[in-house]
Amino acid sequence: MNPVILTTMPTETNMLAIASRGGFLMIVLLIISIIAIAIIIERLLLLKKTKKSEDELLQDIYGKLADNKAEQAIQTCEQQDNTPFARVLTRALDMMGSRYEELKEIVEFSVKKEVHKFQKNLGTLATFAAIAPLVGFLGTVTGMVKVFMRISETGGGVDITLLASGIWEALLTTVGGLTVGIICILFYNYLVGRVEEIAQDLEENSSEFLINIQRINRKNSIR
Repeated sequence: MNPVILTTMPTETNMLAIASRGGFLMIVLLIISIIAIAIIIERLLLLKKTKKSEDELLQDIYGKLADNKAEQAIQTCEQQDNTPFARVLTRALDMMGSRYEELKEIVEFSVKKEVHKFQKNLGTLATFAAIAPLVGFLGTVTGMVKVFMRISETGGGVDITLLASGIWEALLTTVGGLTVGIICILFYNYLVGRVEEIAQDLEENSSEFLINIQRINRKNSIR
């Protein structure tokens, strides 16, 4: 075998070295993947801080309100401000003197505000899931154009080694784009599902809170 050919053949075996052969669009995919990973980690850490059940907090709050200890109820919520429902309760308890309709509006607005916090950057993740494969396909198409331009320049004399090298380098961006897109869509669907669960819990607990507030107010007014 010709030793010259051996020296010109790619010898890189690690993934980073192979990916670097994909050209400029691989850098674009790398930037997208870094931002996507940062969003995923930040969202997962936020969800980890959120407790699934608020039953103990609710019972504690109801007991304090039944004993006309609104200030202590607010303090209890402020101590657990790492949970979304505790923050909703804090805002609601601050407006306990308001009419029921106003209190209901405050609670509903607070719930929407908390849900919006969990939805932050999910749209960006969905966008990445959509455009990453397209960026990969664009890289493959432009790579293939370059390959056929080289063939045209040689006047039809095709070097099979050069052709194969150009094709696999062009296909690298497709692999990269699909990989980034699949990861983004998987985590996007998971995060959206968790946000929907949190939103449902917030709405149910908020409705229960408003109903119990009416009962407590009636009992206190009878006294």
